[in-house]
Amino acid sequence: MKESETPIVTANNFTWGDVKKNWKWHLLLGFFFIITGTIGLVITPLATLSSVLLFASFMMAGGVLQIWEAIKGVNGWKSRMPHLIGGALYLFGGVVCALNPVAASLALTIILAASILAAGIFRVIVAFQHRKELPDWGILLVSGLASIAIAILIGFAWPYSALWTLGLFISIDLIFNGWSHVVIAIAAKKRAMESSTNKKAMQEA
Repeated sequence: MKESETPIVTANNFTWGDVKKNWKWHLLLGFFFIITGTIGLVITPLATLSSVLLFASFMMAGGVLQIWEAIKGVNGWKSRMPHLIGGALYLFGGVVCALNPVAASLALTIILAASILAAGIFRVIVAFQHRKELPDWGILLVSGLASIAIAILIGFAWPYSALWTLGLFISIDLIFNGWSHVVIAIAAKKRAMESSTNKKAMQEA
């Protein structure tokens, strides 16, 4: 085989782990967050106890799915721990909503703001960790920064209009979080296809 015919292998100095293999789960999780966030935007004007409980169920379901994926579906990924912590924060925020929908509404606003702030910071960390591998890492960065901004706005809005403020900002945060998962899934799929192509090229050589 001539030197010019040597297959070019794409550099993979980063660590994707099982994310490339399980990118579909990442994509589905992203769509789940986007759909639930969109539903939340529609029912936000109703800002009642039932809507708070519904948001709690959305957050708990999303948190459980993200934790499950972090444990089972992304072994070897260098951003596994921030991903796991982000899911735990969503689960924690949902549980707090369900247990204290009215009596602790003011405290709940601050707790959720802190949870969204932390989740946003972790997404910013993941964006910078993968800035060389993700062509669209800026979207992930914007997602994290948006969550940070949302958390700050929730803090400034406290204690007025707590229920509708929570509904609005949580829905927006769910949507941004969903798109961040979609971006990672698409990049992981692309890397998986490149790895498969390079492997075939090397075998044929």
